[in-house]
Amino acid sequence: MNILQLCKKFPYPAKDGEVIGIWMYSKGFHYHHHQVTILAMNTRKHFSHPELVPNDWKNVAVIKHVDVNTNVNFRKMFLNLFGKGCYNIERFYSVDYEKQLIHLLQNQNFDLIQLEGVYLSQYVSVIRKYSKAKIVLRTQNVEFEIWEREAKAGSYLRKKYLQLMASRMKQFELNMLNQYDAIVPVSKRDAETFKQLGCKIPVHTCEHGVDTNTGLLRQAQDDRHAEQFSVFHIGSMDWRPNLLGLEWFIENCWPTILEEIPDAKLYLAGRNFPDDWKQKKIKNVGMIGEVENASSFIQSKQVMICPLHAGSGIRVKLMEGMSFGKAIVSTTIGAEGLPVENGKNIFIADEEAEFSNYVIQLLSNAELRNNFEAEARKLAEQKFDYRVLVGELLNFYSEIVKA
Repeated sequence: MNILQLCKKFPYPAKDGEVIGIWMYSKGFHYHHHQVTILAMNTRKHFSHPELVPNDWKNVAVIKHVDVNTNVNFRKMFLNLFGKGCYNIERFYSVDYEKQLIHLLQNQNFDLIQLEGVYLSQYVSVIRKYSKAKIVLRTQNVEFEIWEREAKAGSYLRKKYLQLMASRMKQFELNMLNQYDAIVPVSKRDAETFKQLGCKIPVHTCEHGVDTNTGLLRQAQDDRHAEQFSVFHIGSMDWRPNLLGLEWFIENCWPTILEEIPDAKLYLAGRNFPDDWKQKKIKNVGMIGEVENASSFIQSKQVMICPLHAGSGIRVKLMEGMSFGKAIVSTTIGAEGLPVENGKNIFIADEEAEFSNYVIQLLSNAELRNNFEAEARKLAEQKFDYRVLVGELLNFYSEIVKA
Protein backbone atom coordinates (compact mmCIF):
# COMPACT_ATOMS: atom_id res chain seq x y z
CA MET A 1 0.00 0.00 0.00
CA ASN A 2 0.94 3.63 -0.47
CA ILE A 3 0.12 5.30 2.86
CA LEU A 4 -0.05 9.01 3.70
CA GLN A 5 0.08 10.14 7.32
CA LEU A 6 -1.21 13.63 8.16
CA CYS A 7 0.26 15.02 11.40
CA LYS A 8 -0.09 18.18 13.45
CA LYS A 9 3.48 17.78 14.75
CA PHE A 10 6.74 17.22 12.91
CA PRO A 11 7.79 13.60 13.58
CA TYR A 12 11.40 14.36 14.57
CA PRO A 13 12.80 14.25 17.16
CA ALA A 14 10.55 11.66 18.86
CA LYS A 15 10.53 13.28 22.29
CA ASP A 16 6.88 13.22 23.32
CA GLY A 17 4.21 10.54 23.42
CA GLU A 18 2.29 11.80 20.39
CA VAL A 19 5.33 11.92 18.14
CA ILE A 20 6.67 8.59 19.40
CA GLY A 21 3.32 7.02 18.59
CA ILE A 22 3.21 8.51 15.09
CA TRP A 23 6.73 7.40 14.27
CA MET A 24 6.18 3.86 15.52
CA TYR A 25 3.36 3.51 12.99
CA SER A 26 5.60 4.88 10.24
CA LYS A 27 8.32 2.38 11.17
CA GLY A 28 5.77 -0.41 11.33
CA PHE A 29 4.40 0.36 7.85
CA HIS A 30 7.96 0.45 6.48
CA TYR A 31 8.90 -2.77 8.30
CA HIS A 32 5.99 -4.52 6.56
CA HIS A 33 7.15 -3.19 3.16
CA HIS A 34 4.65 -0.40 2.53
CA GLN A 35 5.41 3.06 1.14
CA VAL A 36 5.03 5.88 3.64
CA THR A 37 4.69 9.64 3.13
CA ILE A 38 4.25 12.08 6.02
CA LEU A 39 2.80 15.56 5.66
CA ALA A 40 3.38 17.30 8.97
CA MET A 41 2.69 20.70 10.42
CA ASN A 42 5.85 22.28 11.78
CA THR A 43 4.37 24.55 14.42
CA ARG A 44 6.03 27.37 16.32
CA LYS A 45 5.24 25.68 19.61
CA HIS A 46 6.85 22.37 18.60
CA PHE A 47 9.24 23.64 15.95
CA SER A 48 11.81 21.22 14.55
CA HIS A 49 14.60 21.61 12.02
CA PRO A 50 13.80 19.28 9.11
CA GLU A 51 17.41 19.37 7.91
CA LEU A 52 18.42 17.48 11.07
CA VAL A 53 16.33 14.41 10.25
CA PRO A 54 18.80 11.48 10.10
CA ASN A 55 19.16 9.34 6.99
CA ASP A 56 17.76 6.21 8.64
CA TRP A 57 14.54 8.13 9.27
CA LYS A 58 14.46 9.27 5.65
CA ASN A 59 14.67 5.63 4.61
CA VAL A 60 11.46 4.93 6.51
CA ALA A 61 9.27 7.69 5.07
CA VAL A 62 9.22 10.68 2.76
CA ILE A 63 8.75 13.51 5.25
CA LYS A 64 7.20 16.77 4.03
CA HIS A 65 6.33 19.73 6.22
CA VAL A 66 4.48 23.02 6.24
CA ASP A 67 5.22 25.80 8.74
CA VAL A 68 1.99 26.52 10.61
CA ASN A 69 1.32 29.00 13.41
CA THR A 70 -1.06 27.30 15.86
CA ASN A 71 -0.33 29.67 18.75
CA VAL A 72 -3.38 30.91 20.63
CA ASN A 73 -4.70 34.15 19.16
CA PHE A 74 -6.72 35.78 21.93
CA ARG A 75 -8.68 37.99 19.52
CA LYS A 76 -9.76 34.97 17.47
CA MET A 77 -10.45 33.02 20.63
CA PHE A 78 -12.72 35.80 21.90
CA LEU A 79 -14.57 36.18 18.59
CA ASN A 80 -15.01 32.41 18.46
CA LEU A 81 -17.20 32.62 21.55
CA PHE A 82 -19.90 34.22 19.41
CA GLY A 83 -19.76 31.51 16.74
CA LYS A 84 -20.50 27.80 16.75
CA GLY A 85 -17.13 26.33 15.89
CA CYS A 86 -14.48 24.92 18.23
CA TYR A 87 -11.50 27.25 18.45
CA ASN A 88 -9.15 24.44 19.45
CA ILE A 89 -9.96 22.66 16.18
CA GLU A 90 -9.84 25.82 14.05
CA ARG A 91 -6.32 26.63 15.25
CA PHE A 92 -5.07 23.71 13.18
CA TYR A 93 -6.56 24.81 9.88
CA SER A 94 -3.94 26.24 7.51
CA VAL A 95 -4.39 27.41 3.95
CA ASP A 96 -0.75 26.55 3.19
CA TYR A 97 -1.12 23.07 4.65
CA GLU A 98 -4.25 22.50 2.59
CA LYS A 99 -2.47 23.63 -0.59
CA GLN A 100 0.40 21.24 0.05
CA LEU A 101 -2.07 18.43 0.75
CA ILE A 102 -3.90 19.10 -2.52
CA HIS A 103 -0.58 19.11 -4.38
CA LEU A 104 0.30 15.73 -2.91
CA LEU A 105 -3.10 14.24 -3.73
CA GLN A 106 -2.95 15.51 -7.31
CA ASN A 107 0.50 14.05 -7.92
CA GLN A 108 0.38 10.73 -6.06
CA ASN A 109 -2.10 7.90 -5.75
CA PHE A 110 -2.50 6.90 -2.13
CA ASP A 111 -4.35 3.79 -1.03
CA LEU A 112 -4.93 4.96 2.51
CA ILE A 113 -4.62 8.24 4.42
CA GLN A 114 -4.16 8.07 8.17
CA LEU A 115 -5.17 11.18 10.10
CA GLU A 116 -3.05 11.44 13.24
CA GLY A 117 -5.72 12.87 15.50
CA VAL A 118 -9.12 14.51 15.27
CA TYR A 119 -7.60 17.94 14.56
CA LEU A 120 -6.75 16.77 11.02
CA SER A 121 -10.41 15.85 10.39
CA GLN A 122 -11.19 19.28 8.97
CA TYR A 123 -9.22 18.23 5.85
CA VAL A 124 -11.48 15.25 5.11
CA SER A 125 -13.56 17.14 2.53
CA VAL A 126 -10.39 18.14 0.67
CA ILE A 127 -9.19 14.53 0.63
CA ARG A 128 -12.55 13.32 -0.68
CA LYS A 129 -12.42 15.91 -3.48
CA TYR A 130 -8.93 15.08 -4.71
CA SER A 131 -8.40 11.41 -3.83
CA LYS A 132 -10.09 8.04 -3.78
CA ALA A 133 -7.92 6.88 -0.88
CA LYS A 134 -9.57 5.42 2.20
CA ILE A 135 -9.48 7.75 5.18
CA VAL A 136 -8.74 6.46 8.67
CA LEU A 137 -8.80 8.48 11.88
CA ARG A 138 -6.12 7.21 14.26
CA THR A 139 -6.87 8.88 17.53
CA GLN A 140 -4.95 8.98 20.80
CA ASN A 141 -7.93 10.20 22.81
CA VAL A 142 -11.62 10.82 22.85
CA GLU A 143 -10.70 14.47 22.71
CA PHE A 144 -13.76 16.09 24.26
CA GLU A 145 -13.32 13.94 27.38
CA ILE A 146 -10.04 15.67 28.14
CA TRP A 147 -11.78 19.03 28.14
CA GLU A 148 -14.67 17.73 30.21
CA ARG A 149 -12.32 16.40 32.86
CA GLU A 150 -10.30 19.62 32.92
CA ALA A 151 -13.48 21.69 33.27
CA LYS A 152 -14.07 20.21 36.70
CA ALA A 153 -11.30 22.30 38.30
CA GLY A 154 -10.32 25.95 38.40
CA SER A 155 -12.09 29.28 38.58
CA TYR A 156 -15.72 29.81 37.61
CA LEU A 157 -14.85 31.53 34.31
CA ARG A 158 -12.27 28.91 33.42
CA LYS A 159 -14.77 26.12 34.09
CA LYS A 160 -17.41 27.80 31.94
CA TYR A 161 -14.98 28.32 29.06
CA LEU A 162 -13.69 24.73 29.18
CA GLN A 163 -17.25 23.41 29.38
CA LEU A 164 -18.08 25.38 26.24
CA MET A 165 -14.98 24.07 24.43
CA ALA A 166 -15.74 20.53 25.56
CA SER A 167 -19.30 20.83 24.24
CA ARG A 168 -18.13 22.18 20.87
CA MET A 169 -15.34 19.61 20.63
CA LYS A 170 -17.85 16.85 21.30
CA GLN A 171 -20.19 18.21 18.63
CA PHE A 172 -17.32 18.31 16.13
CA GLU A 173 -16.30 14.74 16.95
CA LEU A 174 -19.90 13.55 16.67
CA ASN A 175 -20.38 15.33 13.33
CA MET A 176 -17.23 13.69 11.94
CA LEU A 177 -17.71 10.28 13.54
CA ASN A 178 -18.96 8.47 10.44
CA GLN A 179 -17.22 10.60 7.84
CA TYR A 180 -14.12 8.39 7.76
CA ASP A 181 -13.76 4.88 6.37
CA ALA A 182 -12.53 3.52 9.70
CA ILE A 183 -11.40 4.63 13.16
CA VAL A 184 -8.33 3.33 14.99
CA PRO A 185 -8.34 4.24 18.70
CA VAL A 186 -5.43 3.26 20.95
CA SER A 187 -7.54 1.59 23.64
CA LYS A 188 -10.54 -0.73 23.84
CA ARG A 189 -12.13 1.68 26.25
CA ASP A 190 -12.01 4.49 23.63
CA ALA A 191 -13.31 2.08 20.99
CA GLU A 192 -16.35 1.35 23.13
CA THR A 193 -16.89 5.06 23.70
CA PHE A 194 -16.97 5.74 19.95
CA LYS A 195 -19.47 2.93 19.42
CA GLN A 196 -21.68 4.27 22.21
CA LEU A 197 -21.56 7.70 20.57
CA GLY A 198 -22.99 6.23 17.36
CA CYS A 199 -19.98 5.07 15.34
CA LYS A 200 -21.18 2.81 12.52
CA ILE A 201 -17.93 2.41 10.58
CA PRO A 202 -15.26 -0.27 11.21
CA VAL A 203 -13.16 0.18 14.36
CA HIS A 204 -9.85 -1.49 15.17
CA THR A 205 -7.99 -0.93 18.44
CA CYS A 206 -4.23 -0.54 18.04
CA GLU A 207 -1.92 0.65 20.79
CA HIS A 208 1.06 2.82 19.86
CA GLY A 209 3.64 0.10 20.34
CA VAL A 210 7.26 0.37 21.37
CA ASP A 211 10.50 -1.13 20.13
CA THR A 212 11.24 -3.98 22.54
CA ASN A 213 14.35 -5.18 20.69
CA THR A 214 16.75 -2.26 20.95
CA GLY A 215 20.14 -2.75 22.56
CA LEU A 216 19.29 -0.43 25.42
CA LEU A 217 16.21 -2.47 26.28
CA ARG A 218 18.17 -5.73 26.27
CA GLN A 219 20.56 -4.17 28.79
CA ALA A 220 17.71 -3.41 31.21
CA GLN A 221 18.12 -6.56 33.28
CA ASP A 222 17.85 -4.95 36.72
CA ASP A 223 17.98 -1.57 38.44
CA ARG A 224 21.40 -1.90 40.09
CA HIS A 225 22.67 1.16 38.25
CA ALA A 226 19.59 3.31 38.90
CA GLU A 227 19.84 6.08 41.46
CA GLN A 228 18.68 4.88 44.87
CA PHE A 229 15.34 6.23 46.16
CA SER A 230 14.67 8.04 42.86
CA VAL A 231 11.18 8.77 41.54
CA PHE A 232 10.56 10.25 38.11
CA HIS A 233 7.97 11.58 35.72
CA ILE A 234 8.60 12.17 32.02
CA GLY A 235 6.10 13.79 29.68
CA SER A 236 5.28 16.97 27.80
CA MET A 237 4.93 19.81 30.28
CA ASP A 238 2.78 21.88 27.95
CA TRP A 239 0.00 19.27 28.17
CA ARG A 240 -2.22 20.53 30.96
CA PRO A 241 -3.28 17.10 32.33
CA ASN A 242 0.41 16.39 33.06
CA LEU A 243 0.76 19.64 34.99
CA LEU A 244 -2.43 19.09 36.96
CA GLY A 245 -1.39 15.55 37.84
CA LEU A 246 2.04 16.64 39.04
CA GLU A 247 0.55 19.47 41.10
CA TRP A 248 -1.68 16.90 42.82
CA PHE A 249 1.23 14.53 43.45
CA ILE A 250 3.62 17.19 44.79
CA GLU A 251 1.01 18.73 47.06
CA ASN A 252 -0.63 15.56 48.37
CA CYS A 253 1.84 12.68 48.04
CA TRP A 254 5.42 13.93 48.02
CA PRO A 255 5.48 15.22 51.66
CA THR A 256 4.24 11.82 52.88
CA ILE A 257 6.91 10.00 50.86
CA LEU A 258 9.66 12.25 52.26
CA GLU A 259 8.50 11.61 55.81
CA GLU A 260 9.10 7.89 55.29
CA ILE A 261 12.14 8.16 53.00
CA PRO A 262 13.94 11.49 53.60
CA ASP A 263 16.55 10.72 50.91
CA ALA A 264 13.94 10.25 48.17
CA LYS A 265 14.29 12.50 45.15
CA LEU A 266 11.74 13.34 42.47
CA TYR A 267 12.87 14.19 38.95
CA LEU A 268 10.55 15.90 36.46
CA ALA A 269 11.55 15.70 32.81
CA GLY A 270 9.81 16.81 29.63
CA ARG A 271 9.59 19.41 26.93
CA ASN A 272 8.28 22.95 27.27
CA PHE A 273 8.35 23.50 31.02
CA PRO A 274 6.20 26.55 31.90
CA ASP A 275 8.25 29.44 33.24
CA ASP A 276 6.61 29.32 36.67
CA TRP A 277 7.56 25.65 37.03
CA LYS A 278 11.20 26.38 36.24
CA GLN A 279 11.25 28.73 39.23
CA LYS A 280 9.64 26.32 41.71
CA LYS A 281 11.80 25.36 44.68
CA ILE A 282 10.45 22.15 46.21
CA LYS A 283 12.35 19.95 48.62
CA ASN A 284 14.16 17.09 46.87
CA VAL A 285 12.51 17.85 43.52
CA GLY A 286 14.65 18.37 40.42
CA MET A 287 13.15 20.27 37.48
CA ILE A 288 15.17 18.59 34.75
CA GLY A 289 13.30 19.89 31.72
CA GLU A 290 13.93 18.37 28.30
CA VAL A 291 16.42 15.50 28.34
CA GLU A 292 18.79 14.71 25.50
CA ASN A 293 18.27 10.96 25.80
CA ALA A 294 14.95 9.87 27.27
CA SER A 295 15.95 6.20 27.32
CA SER A 296 19.04 6.88 29.44
CA PHE A 297 17.04 9.10 31.78
CA ILE A 298 14.37 6.43 32.31
CA GLN A 299 16.98 3.76 32.97
CA SER A 300 18.78 5.92 35.52
CA LYS A 301 15.80 6.14 37.89
CA GLN A 302 13.90 3.59 39.98
CA VAL A 303 10.17 4.32 40.22
CA MET A 304 8.02 5.93 37.52
CA ILE A 305 4.84 7.83 38.37
CA CYS A 306 1.85 8.75 36.22
CA PRO A 307 -0.53 10.79 38.43
CA LEU A 308 -3.01 11.76 35.71
CA HIS A 309 -6.54 12.77 36.66
CA ALA A 310 -7.59 13.99 33.19
CA GLY A 311 -7.08 12.88 29.61
CA SER A 312 -7.91 9.68 27.76
CA GLY A 313 -6.25 7.26 25.39
CA ILE A 314 -2.98 5.48 26.20
CA ARG A 315 0.19 6.84 27.82
CA VAL A 316 3.04 6.03 25.45
CA LYS A 317 5.58 6.86 28.14
CA LEU A 318 4.07 4.19 30.41
CA MET A 319 4.49 1.61 27.65
CA GLU A 320 8.04 2.79 27.13
CA GLY A 321 8.72 2.66 30.87
CA MET A 322 7.43 -0.91 31.06
CA SER A 323 9.62 -1.85 28.10
CA PHE A 324 12.59 -0.66 30.10
CA GLY A 325 11.39 -2.66 33.08
CA LYS A 326 10.37 0.18 35.36
CA ALA A 327 8.23 -0.19 38.46
CA ILE A 328 5.28 2.17 37.98
CA VAL A 329 2.61 3.81 40.13
CA SER A 330 -0.27 5.30 38.18
CA THR A 331 -3.80 6.58 38.63
CA THR A 332 -6.66 4.74 36.97
CA ILE A 333 -6.84 7.36 34.22
CA GLY A 334 -3.07 7.19 33.72
CA ALA A 335 -3.19 3.44 33.11
CA GLU A 336 -6.47 3.62 31.17
CA GLY A 337 -6.53 1.37 28.12
CA LEU A 338 -3.39 -0.60 28.98
CA PRO A 339 -3.70 -4.39 29.56
CA VAL A 340 -2.07 -4.09 32.98
CA GLU A 341 -2.84 -5.93 36.22
CA ASN A 342 -2.84 -3.92 39.43
CA GLY A 343 -0.50 -5.45 42.00
CA LYS A 344 1.35 -7.56 39.43
CA ASN A 345 3.00 -5.35 36.81
CA ILE A 346 1.86 -1.92 38.01
CA PHE A 347 0.38 -0.27 41.09
CA ILE A 348 -2.82 1.75 40.47
CA ALA A 349 -4.22 4.21 42.99
CA ASP A 350 -6.40 7.32 42.85
CA GLU A 351 -6.30 8.34 46.51
CA GLU A 352 -3.28 10.24 47.78
CA ALA A 353 -2.55 7.95 50.76
CA GLU A 354 -2.62 4.78 48.67
CA PHE A 355 -0.61 6.35 45.85
CA SER A 356 2.04 7.53 48.34
CA ASN A 357 2.18 4.14 50.04
CA TYR A 358 2.79 2.32 46.76
CA VAL A 359 5.70 4.61 45.90
CA ILE A 360 7.16 4.09 49.38
CA GLN A 361 6.86 0.31 49.06
CA LEU A 362 8.64 0.25 45.71
CA LEU A 363 11.44 2.52 46.89
CA SER A 364 12.07 0.65 50.14
CA ASN A 365 11.60 -2.96 49.01
CA ALA A 366 14.11 -3.98 46.33
CA GLU A 367 12.68 -7.47 45.93
CA LEU A 368 9.17 -6.12 45.34
CA ARG A 369 10.49 -3.53 42.92
CA ASN A 370 12.50 -6.13 40.97
CA ASN A 371 9.43 -8.35 40.67
CA PHE A 372 7.40 -5.46 39.25
CA GLU A 373 10.20 -4.61 36.84
CA ALA A 374 10.34 -8.17 35.52
CA GLU A 375 6.55 -8.36 35.10
CA ALA A 376 6.48 -4.97 33.35
CA ARG A 377 9.12 -6.09 30.84
CA LYS A 378 7.27 -9.36 30.24
CA LEU A 379 4.01 -7.53 29.48
CA ALA A 380 5.75 -5.11 27.12
CA GLU A 381 7.38 -7.93 25.17
CA GLN A 382 4.07 -9.79 24.83
CA LYS A 383 1.71 -6.89 24.11
CA PHE A 384 3.50 -3.70 23.07
CA ASP A 385 5.92 -4.54 20.23
CA TYR A 386 5.12 -2.20 17.34
CA ARG A 387 5.94 -4.74 14.61
CA VAL A 388 3.22 -7.11 15.82
CA LEU A 389 0.65 -4.37 16.50
CA VAL A 390 1.14 -2.63 13.15
CA GLY A 391 1.07 -6.00 11.35
CA GLU A 392 -2.39 -6.65 12.81
CA LEU A 393 -3.47 -3.12 11.87
CA LEU A 394 -2.33 -3.63 8.26
CA ASN A 395 -4.47 -6.76 8.01
CA PHE A 396 -7.41 -4.58 9.00
CA TYR A 397 -6.38 -1.89 6.50
CA SER A 398 -6.18 -4.37 3.63
CA GLU A 399 -9.86 -5.16 4.16
CA ILE A 400 -10.75 -1.46 4.36
CA VAL A 401 -8.93 -0.74 1.09
CA LYS A 402 -10.66 -3.65 -0.66
CA ALA A 403 -14.13 -2.53 0.46
